[in-house]
Order: sequence, then structure tokens, then C-alpha cells
Amino acid sequence: MDTKLADLKLRPWLLRELNMIGYEVVGDMQHLPTAELLRIPGMGGHDWRKIAKALGRETHPNLKKADLGS
Repeated sequence: MDTKLADLKLRPWLLRELNMIGYEVVGDMQHLPTAELLRIPGMGGHDWRKIAKALGRETHPNLKKADLGS
């Protein structure tokens, strides 16, 4: 959880927004639910999936592997 957000190669404007809010490492965002993460200005699906993976969260918790087409 000590992964720096800059190491995730997020979009520059999202990284700047997260730093302005006070988040510098992935662990700082652990307490936020997924809905709140997606409400951050500039947060898109691609960046959210990178952050969710770093947090160890499932990106599609209600879908089975067969439903994803894998």
C-alpha cells in the first residue's frame, strides 16, 4: 500500500487533483468506497482500475469470470 500514485502512471490532471486533495500513496485512499473514488473529478474507468488493482479490490465483484468473456 506504499505505492506512490505517480508510479501508477495516472493521467497528469488526475494525479494533480489527487495530490491537491492530499493523496500521495495508494494507502491514503484505502478508506474510500468505490463510489467516492469515482466521484473525484477527472477519475475515469481506466485510472480507477489501476488504483483498484493497487488497493487489491475487485473491479467487477458481482460478475463471474465466465461473464467477463475470459
